[in-house]
Amino acid sequence: MKKFKVLLVEDNPIYAQLVQLLGKDKADFTWCTNLNEAEVSLKDNQFDIYLLDLYLPDGDSIEFCRLINTPKKDETITVFLSGETELEWRLRAFEAGAENYIPKDIPQQLLKLKLDSLLDYQAKRLRALKHAKKDSQLQTDRTFRTQLDNNALIHFYRQCLNLNDISKFSGFLASLMESWELDYVARLKLTDGTEYHFKNNDEAICEMELELFDELEVNTANVQSFGQSTFFKYQQAELIVKNMPTDSYSKGSLIDIFHYVVEAIDIRLNEIAKLHHMNTIINEIKEHTHTHQDDKSMALLNELVDDLAAITKDKDLSDDNDDLVFF
Repeated sequence: MKKFKVLLVEDNPIYAQLVQLLGKDKADFTWCTNLNEAEVSLKDNQFDIYLLDLYLPDGDSIEFCRLINTPKKDETITVFLSGETELEWRLRAFEAGAENYIPKDIPQQLLKLKLDSLLDYQAKRLRALKHAKKDSQLQTDRTFRTQLDNNALIHFYRQCLNLNDISKFSGFLASLMESWELDYVARLKLTDGTEYHFKNNDEAICEMELELFDELEVNTANVQSFGQSTFFKYQQAELIVKNMPTDSYSKGSLIDIFHYVVEAIDIRLNEIAKLHHMNTIINEIKEHTHTHQDDKSMALLNELVDDLAAITKDKDLSDDNDDLVFF
């Protein structure tokens, strides 16, 4: 077991030797007889515990206690050893940042118990602090990852928002998947029976993957995990992510994200179908009104046609025209 490094500041050599003897099994001591020596020792050493006599040849140690605890060092604790028993001194010690105050006039056996208790307390504190820091770092990493996930998802939504060319889903989906370094295959099935297949690096979908889509489409729920892979489906959009993360937090987050992604693609496919139908009607109206430009009702109808045409036009949402910043 690693021993604690203890700075003992005590001008009474007999009492200093007693403290070191009682604590030698769990601590390595650096002994100073005054505050000046202690300050010099601090420049070259880091300590887990400070044991301070209250009265020293060059002053009382209250200000020294305040110095070593400003800013507060979570890894260390400070304890006073003093013959003063008045409440005033305990309050001053507490206010300066001390964790304990041990009277000097207690029996040796009780001093031994208090020192052991002090060392055990510090061991528990350090273990708890280590776990807390680990949990805090994990939470920080998760928060940062969540922000990245949200940014990637928002960016994908914006790209799809005014998309009219279904083949462009390939690049948008590839960009999204690169955020998590995921392998995937997607299938889009339109109401007219047309299918689009998207895969990493624009690879061709293989026969087994097509068969798997057909079987999963009929036999599974909207989200189904098998091994490291997860299948997502909506009415016209299906996605298989082949290498989902193994930890439950990341996997759970991505399942939620890709459920929304597949839903968003499906919604946009329906909108594209309606836009194509509108384009057909627009073209018919244009042909019909071509010879009736002087008629006011036809002019209004032409205005309506222009508005509809504007709605169906692709919007430029490329990064070059993007004022938003994604981290």
